[in-house]
Amino acid sequence: MFKKSKLAKVLFLFLILASIWQIDVAFLFSYGIFPIDTIDFFFRLLRIGSIMLTPTLFYVGYTITQQEIPMLFKSKWRYIMNRKTVIVFYGWSFIVYLVGWSKNGIASLKIIQPNEAFHFYFPTYGNLSWIFDTNVLMFVISIIACFFIGKQIKQANLRSFLLHFIFTTAVGYSIGILNMYPEAKLFPSAVAVLVFAISLLILSNRMHLNIVKEMNNELDQQRTFLRNVIDLNPNYIYAKDQEGRYSLANLSFAKLYGKEIDEIIGKTEFDIQDDKLLAKEIFQRDQTILAESKGVMIPEEVIIDKKGNIRWLQTSKIPIKTNETTVLLGVSNDITERKYHEDEITYQANHDVTTGLANRRLFNEDLTTLFKKNNSELNSAVIMLIDLDRFKYINDTLGHDVGDLLLIEVAKRLEMFLVENKLTNAKVYRVGGDEFTLVFPNCTKAESIEYATSILQEFKKGFSFGEMEYYITPSIGVSLYPEDGRDAKTLMKNADTAMYYIKEREKNNFKLFTEDMNYHFYRKMMIEKELREAVERNEFELYYQPLADIDTGLVSGMEALLRWKNKTLGVVSPAEFIPIAEETGLIIPIGEWVLKSACEQAFNWQQMGYRPLKVGVNISIRQLLDKNFLKKVATVVENSKLDPRYIDLEVTESIAMHDSDEMISKLYRLKEIGVSLSMDDFGTGYSSLSYLKKYPLDTLKIDQSFIRNITKKKDNQAIVNSIISMAKHLNLKVTAEGVENKEEYQFLSNLHCDFVQGYDISRPLNAEDFENNILVTN
Repeated sequence: MFKKSKLAKVLFLFLILASIWQIDVAFLFSYGIFPIDTIDFFFRLLRIGSIMLTPTLFYVGYTITQQEIPMLFKSKWRYIMNRKTVIVFYGWSFIVYLVGWSKNGIASLKIIQPNEAFHFYFPTYGNLSWIFDTNVLMFVISIIACFFIGKQIKQANLRSFLLHFIFTTAVGYSIGILNMYPEAKLFPSAVAVLVFAISLLILSNRMHLNIVKEMNNELDQQRTFLRNVIDLNPNYIYAKDQEGRYSLANLSFAKLYGKEIDEIIGKTEFDIQDDKLLAKEIFQRDQTILAESKGVMIPEEVIIDKKGNIRWLQTSKIPIKTNETTVLLGVSNDITERKYHEDEITYQANHDVTTGLANRRLFNEDLTTLFKKNNSELNSAVIMLIDLDRFKYINDTLGHDVGDLLLIEVAKRLEMFLVENKLTNAKVYRVGGDEFTLVFPNCTKAESIEYATSILQEFKKGFSFGEMEYYITPSIGVSLYPEDGRDAKTLMKNADTAMYYIKEREKNNFKLFTEDMNYHFYRKMMIEKELREAVERNEFELYYQPLADIDTGLVSGMEALLRWKNKTLGVVSPAEFIPIAEETGLIIPIGEWVLKSACEQAFNWQQMGYRPLKVGVNISIRQLLDKNFLKKVATVVENSKLDPRYIDLEVTESIAMHDSDEMISKLYRLKEIGVSLSMDDFGTGYSSLSYLKKYPLDTLKIDQSFIRNITKKKDNQAIVNSIISMAKHLNLKVTAEGVENKEEYQFLSNLHCDFVQGYDISRPLNAEDFENNILVTN
C-alpha cells in the first residue's frame, strides 16, 4: 500500500503489537487450562503489546513527518517530532513494561467468577499502578500529534487513510482501556482489536480503490497524451496487424492520403494506395518483416500521396508481439524535400554550370558503366573529343562573358546534332574549358567518320547571340572501342592523343587514333625531357644566315638560328623542338642563352677586325610576356659589350593578340635600350595597319611563303608589292625571306626591297664556316 516504505513497516508493527495485546488478554481467559504461574508469566510478558502501542503510535507520527512532509522539520514541530522524543517514548514505555513485572506494578492475578459459565483472571495493581496511567497520557499526546501532522499531508488518499486510522485507533484504544475495570470482563480489548482490524481492512480497501481509480485516470490521461503526441508528431506513425489492416494511424499519416483517421483504421494498403503494384510491393515487404520477426530500417521508401505525387519516406518497421498476435509498427520520416535537395546537389555535381551539359565526373561514371566487363549488349563504341580552336583568343580579346555565351551555343548545337540524327543513346559532355566529348554506344568506324564530318559541317555555320555572329572551328580526336582500348581511361587517352595530333597540324578537322600517334607524343615527351638539360649540357649551337643589301649585294647583317644535337635524339629540327619549348616555357631560358651567345659572338668578330654586322635574334611571345625580359636584354647588352645598334630583335605578329598598350610600351622601352626591332614572318599572322603604325618597328620581314615562286605567282607578286609599298610609307625597311634564285632576287630589286635573305645568298652556317665563307670574303 505504501510501496514498502518505512511508514508501512511502522503501521505493520502497530498491528502486531495490537494483536499481542489480544493474545495477552487471551491468557487471562485460560483458567483451568494453564497453571496460575504460567498464566501470570505470559500475561506479564505479553503486556508489551498494549504498552508499546503508545510509543509506536508516536513513531507513526514521526515517520509521517519524515517521509511525507519533511518541511515540518524546519518549523516548531522539530522540537517535538524528532528522534530523541521517539527514543524517550520508547524508553519510558519500556520502564512501564518492566514495572509490570514487579509486585508494585501488578501485585497478583485474582480469579473472577461471574455468574456466567466462564472464569477469568484479573490483575490486581500495586502501589505503582499510577505509572500505567502515564502511558495512557502519552497515548493521548501521540494521538493529538498524529492528527495535526496527518492534516498536513497533501496527498489526498494518504491523508484520508491516516486520519481515519488515527481516529479508529483512538476509539479502539479508548475501548481497550476499559479492561482496567473487572466489570468489563476483559471484552473491551477484544472489541478494540476488532475495531483496529475492521477499520484497517475498510481503510485499506478504500485506499486501494482510490489508488486504482487514480491509476486508471492516469492511464487515461497518459493514453490521451500519447494519442495527442502521436497525432501532433509530424512523422507518419501507424500499425498493421498480420493481415495488413491498419490498427493505428496518426493524423499526419491520415492527411498524407487525404483521409480521416477512422477512414484508415481497418483498411489495407490496397484500399488506400491507388498504385496497386506499389501496394503489393509494400504488403509483401511487410509480410517478410513479420515472418522474420526482426525490425528493419528502410532508407528510402516510395509512396503516392493524395495528389498523386511521389513522396520519399525513411521508414523504421518493428514487429511487436502481443499475447495473441504480432503487430507491425511503422514510423516514417518524410525525406522528399531532402531527396530533391540531394538530387539537385547530385545534378550540380554532375553537370556543368555554364552549359548545363553533363561534366567530366559524370562522363567518367558513364564510361565506367558502359565498359564494365559484363556489358554483353555493347559491341562497339566511339568517343569523340572536341577542342575549340583559338577559343583562348576569343576569351582574351572579347571577354569571358562572350566566351561563355559561345560555349552555351556550342553545347546547344551538339545536343541538337544528336536529336536531329536520332542518336538517342549518344550523349554530349563538357569535360574542360573548351573541350567537349561525345559518346556513341554501338557505333562503327564508318559511322564515326560520318558523324565527325557532320559535326565539322555544323561548325561552318556562325554562332549568333545578340547582333553579333562569331565563327569557331573544332579539332576532333576519335577513339574506337574495342580497337583502341577496352576501358574508359585508355579510350579517353587515345581520343585526347588524336585530338592534339590534329590540332598541332591543321586544326578544323578530325582524326581517328592510330598507334603511330603514341610514338609522336612519346617523342614529344622525350624532347621536352631532354630540352630541360640541353643548355647545361652545351648541346645548342648557333648558325648564322646572312642578309644582303639588295642594291650593293654586300652582307649587311645576319640572323642567329638555333640548332640542337642531342646525345639521345640526335639532330632535332627547330620546327619540332621550338613549339615544345614555347609550350613548356623553356623558351625563356633558351632564348636568353641565344641572345647572350649571339651578342658575344658578334662582339668577338668585331674585335677580330671584321666589318660590324647587325645580328638578328628571334624573340618569342613568351619571352616578351616575361616581366624580367627588359632587364635581361639590358644585362646581355651590358655584359656582351656589343653596341646595341648592332642588335635586331625579331618579333612575330602574335604580339597583336595581347594587351596592345602594354606590348607597345614594352617595345618602346626596348628601343630605349638602343636595339632595333623587326617583325618576322610578316603577312601570316594578325597584324593590321593600325597596329603597325603604333609599333616602334624598324623592319618588316616578308614571310618566305610569299617569296617562293614569286616570279610565277601573280597573287604573291601583288601581296609583296603591297607590303613593300606600305612599309615605305611607314618609313620601314623591308627584308624578303626565302630568296632562292637570281630571278627572285632581281624581281625584289625591281620592287625596291631593301634586304634579302635566303639560299641564294647563303645557307645558315655555323660560326666557323660563317667566319671563313662570309666575313673573310665580305
